Amino acid sequence: MTGRNQYKTLDQWWKIDDEQLKTPEHDELLIWLLKKENLKKIITAKDPEALNWDWINVKIHAEEYIIAENGYRVGAPDIIFSIPRHPTNECETNHSNKNISPSCGSDHKYNPHEHYQHYSRYFIEIKPEITNFGSTLRQLKLYISYGYEGKAYLLTEDQRYKEEFETQGIKVIYPPKIQSNL
Repeated sequence: MTGRNQYKTLDQWWKIDDEQLKTPEHDELLIWLLKKENLKKIITAKDPEALNWDWINVKIHAEEYIIAENGYRVGAPDIIFSIPRHPTNECETNHSNKNISPSCGSDHKYNPHEHYQHYSRYFIEIKPEITNFGSTLRQLKLYISYGYEGKAYLLTEDQRYKEEFETQGIKVIYPPKIQSNL
């Protein structure tokens, strides 16, 4: 059968190999992030406005595929978490009159990549070590291109490329043992 795609996902087609999935360090971080209180702690340390999110109703999904509009599997970030959006007539604001609710502003427009329009979806990719900056950036930008602009996090112990990732719209967060040393 010629012409048949042997790959199941775009990240496999691009030959983005994530060998770190098979390491004990990766498993340890993934298991740690599956606890809602840990996810809240690490996200709010990076984004203080996230303290206002509805954390009681946050949904955490491990290794869930991002699906393109045509049904094709794009890839599977390590964690996808969904924050409920509560539609209101007015946005909650803080003392400087800035929106602090994930339901405010441009979040109201239709995004065909959001599986559930009443949730804002974010992802976290876990890389205990950045073995190749370009390959990691390519993988994350692929995921971002499917509706995760401004909603991408990289959890890593490796601090070498923080500035480079963040200028590309990827928020770098550190495991608890690294945060305590910062």
